[in-house]
Amino acid sequence: MTATKLERGSPHLQHLAIAEKGKLAALAGDHARALELYRTSLRLAGEMAAPTPFARHYTDCILESLERQGRHGDALALTIAACEELERRGTPSPLQRRDYATLTLRRAVLLLFLGREDEADHHLEQAVAIARPDRLALAAELQAWRRRALTITAQTLSEALSRHGYYTVRRARVRPDLARRATLPPDLSRQEVT
Repeated sequence: MTATKLERGSPHLQHLAIAEKGKLAALAGDHARALELYRTSLRLAGEMAAPTPFARHYTDCILESLERQGRHGDALALTIAACEELERRGTPSPLQRRDYATLTLRRAVLLLFLGREDEADHHLEQAVAIARPDRLALAAELQAWRRRALTITAQTLSEALSRHGYYTVRRARVRPDLARRATLPPDLSRQEVT
């Protein structure tokens, strides 16, 4: 559902607006605040039985803020849980298959950040196999680096992630107008980010 359709009175406007506010906090470098807002959006979406793409998007935002904080272990644990949830669903739809491939790629990236290269190699191969016939350009590049035994530093990995559009929260994609419409629960009303 597009933001324009949501503006016509959708019950999902509130959790979406809070998530947009979280993105503004993340772009300002306040990932702790962003995490609070994303988690609230995820909770509200769950309470409303919102369509699955909302939860998936908010989870991506949470993972990204954890990564940006350097909390790779926490992000990995959440990614593994999300992968296991998708595995339990049985025969996936094409969208679920794509989600599973990108989550498996994220798992590999996090393992690389943690210095667990052999495990990362396994998950890179798995991500590529799940994505077929589609191609994951980031996975292909990382596999090529690993095959050539190149040292992958946190900086070179971060640069590759940016180059490949790995990160969800980008200034051009955020809706500040929507964020201003968010009505925050009392426990989150402090430290307004606009």
